[in-house]
Amino acid sequence: MAAKTKEITNVQLSDFFSAVRSGNCSKVKSLLKKKEVKINATDPTDPSCPTALIIASQLELIEMVKVLMRAKPTSADVNAETKSGRRAIWWPAKNGNVELAKVILGDKKCEINYIDKETGCSPLYRAITSNSVEVATELVHAGADVNIRRLGYDVGAETPLIKSVQMNNIDISRLLINSLCNIQAKTDDGLNALHFAVAYRRYEITELLLESKVKVNAKSKHGVTAMTVAIEQHSPYMVRLLIQFGYNLDRPYSWGESPLEQAIKLHSNRASLTLIHWGCKLIRKPRLPSYFYLAVNEKQWDVAQLLININPKYLQEKWLRQSKWPVSVYYEQDMRHHLLEMSNKVWTLKELCRSKVFMCVGKYAPIKITQLPIPESVKEYVMFNEFIKESFYEKKPLDFIACPYECPTFCSQWNCSPLDITVSSDSDVCETGL
Repeated sequence: MAAKTKEITNVQLSDFFSAVRSGNCSKVKSLLKKKEVKINATDPTDPSCPTALIIASQLELIEMVKVLMRAKPTSADVNAETKSGRRAIWWPAKNGNVELAKVILGDKKCEINYIDKETGCSPLYRAITSNSVEVATELVHAGADVNIRRLGYDVGAETPLIKSVQMNNIDISRLLINSLCNIQAKTDDGLNALHFAVAYRRYEITELLLESKVKVNAKSKHGVTAMTVAIEQHSPYMVRLLIQFGYNLDRPYSWGESPLEQAIKLHSNRASLTLIHWGCKLIRKPRLPSYFYLAVNEKQWDVAQLLININPKYLQEKWLRQSKWPVSVYYEQDMRHHLLEMSNKVWTLKELCRSKVFMCVGKYAPIKITQLPIPESVKEYVMFNEFIKESFYEKKPLDFIACPYECPTFCSQWNCSPLDITVSSDSDVCETGL
């Protein structure tokens, strides 16, 4: 008799879950009304043992979800899990189904900040990886913690804000910032959202972060700043933007290299010109080679020419007067001849005055000079604008399809090459990734 009862129960469960999967709401209502099945029973034919609500959520059967959640006297447990720890709210977050999310969140019983055991993500984090602004908004309004990181081995403890930067979603980034997320939060490697925004060339998000008072001078565990990344990425727009928002362009990195030195050595030509144009200090300690010498040694002629015009005293350096040329330009006869001619040139008073004014103005020269009570034509001349073109600052996207730093948690691509963000190979320390 017991065996017969069990057989009938299994048949009823089979009918119940078949009705759920087919979206047959009337049959599900009938079975629940007759109390032939328990609403929170698990499907014995599925290895993950999901409840009816989880199945309906996964299949995005909104009407079925409504029936299960409104059932009397007992409604479906919205926090029930599969064997792997997945809940109903996971699926609208994954699929970006805002209507389904509203239904599941509607009864206020959903534990919104649970962590999915398979991926280490909260529902909000999953919605971000799906680029679903609407679902992310519903989750935040329902009380989702905007600072819960992704958990797991070797995932870097990325914050929701950092993931929204990776996903290039400015709307979600703005939602998180307006919801008072910790904008200064860092990964295990000491990277904040600004590092990622610059590395991915997320121009609008970078501006949003800077306007929201992210720490522009923040360093990683290896001393890498957003400026380090911008220069290594050969992104003069980012270099200029960071300076405009207060980056200390004269502070050396933790390994002793200055931003201008890094830019020259990496042949980031336009970044070098930008740093000089915005008034970084050009005088170095006597024991260090001058920026002019570094530019000549790296054959950065545009940079060397601007440095000479800003500070003609470079032409009196001992190595140039004694023709002790860097090995790299020893066979560059035309350049060596040009430098010797420049060193013997008699500079006009106008040229010397321009140099003196620019050097005295110092940091943020392009802004300060525009405020001087002098004719516009003179301002144009004093700012050395013949060396700087607005075309330098084009917002160029990344020039490859692969994920630029680390693939998102869920990515349709595979075999991606990581972005190589290192400290300069010419510095005093070994190379380390961001």
